[in-house]
Amino acid sequence: MASPSNAPALEARSLTLSWDGGRSIVVRDISLTVASGEVVCIVGRSGCGKTTILHALSGLTKPLEGQVLLHGTDVSGVPGRVSYMLQKDLLIPSKRIIDNVCLPLVIAGTPKQEARAKAAPLFERFGLEGTERQWPAQLSGGMRQRAAFLRTYLMGNDVALLDEPFSALDAITRVDLRSWYCSMASELGMASVVITHDVDEAVTMADRIYVLEGNPRGGVPTTLAGEVKVPRAEALASSDVDDFALTPEYVAIKRRVLELLG
Repeated sequence: MASPSNAPALEARSLTLSWDGGRSIVVRDISLTVASGEVVCIVGRSGCGKTTILHALSGLTKPLEGQVLLHGTDVSGVPGRVSYMLQKDLLIPSKRIIDNVCLPLVIAGTPKQEARAKAAPLFERFGLEGTERQWPAQLSGGMRQRAAFLRTYLMGNDVALLDEPFSALDAITRVDLRSWYCSMASELGMASVVITHDVDEAVTMADRIYVLEGNPRGGVPTTLAGEVKVPRAEALASSDVDDFALTPEYVAIKRRVLELLG
């Protein structure tokens, strides 16, 4: 597994965020970084504002305070600069898989045949060989999610924001796919920010975990409870990602994350 670069690909500085234009604060003074080839997970209880943070990182919302920097450039409130993958695969039932994954290219103005030619060589690399002419309904949940990952990659950005991308999958598929994604993100040099409420998923995927605390709906803005580093790259240099869950290091890191969650 390749080691991530030390330079931040994406950085959030002292973000303060609101749901309603500033009348109530959801997130207060949160900073984070993610480097190229690195997987960072954000963990917190339901309703604490994890997706709100992702919206700010993607440029869909502008922070009340603070900045979002992409390779050192301020992109606060500027959408379309990073790739964003939602929880559901959102494949269009009436389009074949090749045309589903090509959508970012076509929307950007690439002719359909040229877009297909660009996407086709990547099907094998993403474990989708032979599905090009199939319909979404013909694919398993895991294969549909691989197609969604390929579509996200074809957005052409080197930073990917993933909002609970494995939560709709069965347990076995989830383990296989998150292991595959970590290897693929490292190979491609993509910086990944993954939102999850699953502590086990965070510890087996992340190079670093940001743990949130707070209850915005109860009037307590979310803040950063702590950052936990995971020695995943070193521990798994010649092993599968989820083998890490069998080690004492895994247990200690999970305990620390749970302590921070309260």
